[in-house]
Amino acid sequence: MDNTTQRLIPRSGLLQAATNYNRSSSEQFSFAYKSDTGNKPSKMEVNRVFEKKFHYQKPKENTWKLPPPTKAFSEYYQIDTLQELKPKLNDVKCKLNNYTIENWSLHTRRQDPSNEIPWRLKNETKAEFVTIAWCKFFECLHSYPLVKDAHLNSLHLCELPGAFIAALNHYMYSTYKREEVQWRWLSTTLNPYYEGNPTSGMISDDRFMFHTFDNWLMHDDFTGNIINRSHIEQMQEHCKKRLEDNVQLITADGSIDCVDAPDCQEEVVATLHFAEITAALSILAEGGCFVVKMFTMFESTNVCKLFLLNCIFEEVHVFKPATSKRGNSEVYIICIGYRKHTENLPEILQLMKENVECANIFPLFPKSYLPNDFLLQHEICARLFMNFQIEAIESNIQTYEVKPTRRQVIYKQHFRTETANEFYARYKVCGIAEQDKVLYEHQTTEENCKSAPFCRGSYTEREMAKETTMEERIFALHRTINNLEKILDFNCNIEFQEEYNTSQTSTPELHIYKGAPFTELHSSIFAHPYVMQLHQKLKEVLSRDPCYMMKPKCIAEQDEIQLNNLNMNGYSLLPREFFIQLLDTIYEKQSRKIVLSNVLFLTHLSVSVLYSLALYIFGHLTIYTEPNFQIELFAKCDKYTQQQMSTLKMIRNLLAEDSNALCIMPIGKLHRNKFANTLMDYNNQLLMKNFKLALNN
Repeated sequence: MDNTTQRLIPRSGLLQAATNYNRSSSEQFSFAYKSDTGNKPSKMEVNRVFEKKFHYQKPKENTWKLPPPTKAFSEYYQIDTLQELKPKLNDVKCKLNNYTIENWSLHTRRQDPSNEIPWRLKNETKAEFVTIAWCKFFECLHSYPLVKDAHLNSLHLCELPGAFIAALNHYMYSTYKREEVQWRWLSTTLNPYYEGNPTSGMISDDRFMFHTFDNWLMHDDFTGNIINRSHIEQMQEHCKKRLEDNVQLITADGSIDCVDAPDCQEEVVATLHFAEITAALSILAEGGCFVVKMFTMFESTNVCKLFLLNCIFEEVHVFKPATSKRGNSEVYIICIGYRKHTENLPEILQLMKENVECANIFPLFPKSYLPNDFLLQHEICARLFMNFQIEAIESNIQTYEVKPTRRQVIYKQHFRTETANEFYARYKVCGIAEQDKVLYEHQTTEENCKSAPFCRGSYTEREMAKETTMEERIFALHRTINNLEKILDFNCNIEFQEEYNTSQTSTPELHIYKGAPFTELHSSIFAHPYVMQLHQKLKEVLSRDPCYMMKPKCIAEQDEIQLNNLNMNGYSLLPREFFIQLLDTIYEKQSRKIVLSNVLFLTHLSVSVLYSLALYIFGHLTIYTEPNFQIELFAKCDKYTQQQMSTLKMIRNLLAEDSNALCIMPIGKLHRNKFANTLMDYNNQLLMKNFKLALNN
């Protein structure tokens, strides 16, 4: 198809649906200033919050078809009319450069007409695990026919912390009778329990995953990374076995933090979105539905993704839920009715798998194979949602700069209330029985912090900080450490003692988790997320790892086990060889006491070895920070039992023979208990002390 031929319909006419959002300033700020004519919003104004939608209309004849697979990834190009939209949006975004992120985020939350909805769901409806993501997916479920009946198998990609699963559970049990619901689900995410994954790429809030870990696919390397061909194929096999190769709904809510590259968000997340789509199309059953989060759609790579989805699904919609933040680019692509056996699709999918790790540059299809009517509709869609975003940003700026009148404040309050009422009425929101909640049998825990302490100030200030001298950076890091100690109360003294019954005769409870070995610590769930982010920042600034500035020591009775290699530049892990030597010493010399000074336990391997020694060998564990940072293991019995000696040998051989072992105990035993909480406080304080020494030297 020659893409240079003249359009059949005048472009100006078809674009009217999008361009009518380029309204005058007074109309754009109607939400902020409508109060001048009344204190309550109209029904039309409230409905408009819920109707940010676009539906691709396919031709009845000459239907859109997939190109031959030989044409895939063969040409680089851009769509000029879409590229012209990028600077228009970025010019508006640039107006936010001098606003501090803390104040701006607070302001936009207050301005959001959907602000009251999550609060009501948590406090009135008592819904489980309510977040903004929960609300957005609940809207998707009610706005489109994603679930056909009470029998459902679903797969959730990039799902942590788990809000989509909780929202789907609430939808199932509030829509169908309990006895009718037959729902099975699997999920995957970048694994927070794998210390080789970067802190910046993960959500550390594991309170949902912790209780449902058997449902999460972490692949053979334990990373949970879906941007990998073999991992996609492994997910296919799991879904065949556990969901009978009949996955009717797949969701993908992945993203990457682009706060310091707001003008490149689409390019930054391109590879992740490509992997999500590749995985979904490889696994989804005939007739199934797919929901994927995307952002702006200006780049040719995204144009091809949307064309692909339109060719293989009966319906494709673009939807911005009412509870999605108005000023961001986020939209959800709703795909209904998968045609799994579409011509050329199997071959194209195979090529997509082969290129899944490097598919962010070349578009999937040549430009000449993209029909004019599709390109025109896509441009309308891109303009439409761009204008929604521009309108929201301009409105938020106006209300930030101009103090609202009392009447305007009252109007905003009414608007939020009416929006929440409409949400409840439109989606027939009701509570579900406690026993129908996913975590019904488990005690709820507090939400982990999510915001990054280094993302402060304005974008301009953060960019200027990159040009500062080393002395200025170190001064700023000292200030960050002081603030963290105040915010997180890290200066409290720790005195922890616990005794365990080691007289069991049965084999101890061990569980081996295997994965790809790593030689550098990138994250840890055994320390506060803020502290681990500071660790990464210090590594970048100082070009060395600051974990072991205080000399670590390990004494087994009178024998010192060497830890000199911990002082190597860039090495922040307790090496496997250290534990093998420690276990050999205990076994050979029947050591009754182990004292570890200034030693960090940040990996599942090190913590599982420590805890297994306390539970099954020594029986007595002490952790304290004053006068020194020490962990002690002490055995009160005069002689180890045969079972204890056998356990020592078993753990030792396991570490020596299997370099892929990342943890030797059930993960459920290593988190959310008194031992785990104390160890985290200990690690936090010891890390901060090392950080200070690193900055002073």
